[in-house]
Amino acid sequence: MKFNKSTFKKFTREKQGKKLIELIAKIDAGWQNEPLRKELMQELQAYFAYMNYEIKKDIRTISKREFLALAVPIEQEFGKNLKDDEFIILKDDELPKEKTTIPLYLILDDLRSAFNVGSIFRSAECFGVSHIYLCGYTPTPENKKVQKTAMGTDEFVKWSAHSSLEQVVKELKKDGFTIYALETTTQSKDILETEFNKPCALILGNEALGISEDTLNLADEIIQIPLTGWKNSLNVGVCTAICCYEISGQWGLS
Repeated sequence: MKFNKSTFKKFTREKQGKKLIELIAKIDAGWQNEPLRKELMQELQAYFAYMNYEIKKDIRTISKREFLALAVPIEQEFGKNLKDDEFIILKDDELPKEKTTIPLYLILDDLRSAFNVGSIFRSAECFGVSHIYLCGYTPTPENKKVQKTAMGTDEFVKWSAHSSLEQVVKELKKDGFTIYALETTTQSKDILETEFNKPCALILGNEALGISEDTLNLADEIIQIPLTGWKNSLNVGVCTAICCYEISGQWGLS
C-alpha cells in the first residue's frame, strides 16, 4: 500500500482525486498483468474506502467494463479528460499483406489544428485514400500533435507538403483529376447527388475561414454535406470521414 489511511486522509480532496486518477491509469495500462492488476486494485479499493466511496464488492475480481464504470465517474469528477490515444485498444490492428488504396486524394488548405490533421490521417488510412497534400501552413506528421492524434496512420498514408495549393491543383488537373471543393455556397451540390469521377481530389479548407473564393474557382465542382441543424456546420475531420465514406461507397468499396 503506497499510502496508509492516516497519510491519505491528510491530502486535500483535489490531491486525493489526483492519486486516484494516477492509480486508475496504471491499472488501465497494466490490465493484462493480472498479479499487478490485483495489487493495484487492492490499493484502489482502500483509497475508495478512505474517501467514503461505497463499493459493494471486491474490485480485484471485476471485469474491465465494471472497472470503467467505477473509474470514469472519478475521472469526470476530478477533471481528467481522456484523448483517443490514451484508450487501451482491445483488438490489435490487422495489417494486410498488401495495402488497398482508392483513387481519392485529399488537399488540406491552411488547416490550423494538428488534432484535425491527425484525425484526417486516421480516416484517410481507414478508407484507403491514396495521398494527402498538406498546403500552406497545414501542420504535417512531423508535428508531434499530429502524430499523437494520427495514432500511427501517418506511416501508411502517403503525404507531401506544399506552399502552393494552386500548383498542386494544376498538376493534378494535368493528370486528369477532377477537383472537388467541400464548402457551403449557393452553388454547392449535395454530396449525395454528386457522381464522383476517378481519379479525384477533395479540397478541405480552414476550420474558421473555410475555402477562399480564389481556391473555389480552381475546383471543377463545389459540394456540401446536407445538414438540418441550426449550426449548419461540422468539424473538418468529421466532414472528411463522411466524404470518404460516401465516395468509397459510391465506388462500391465500403
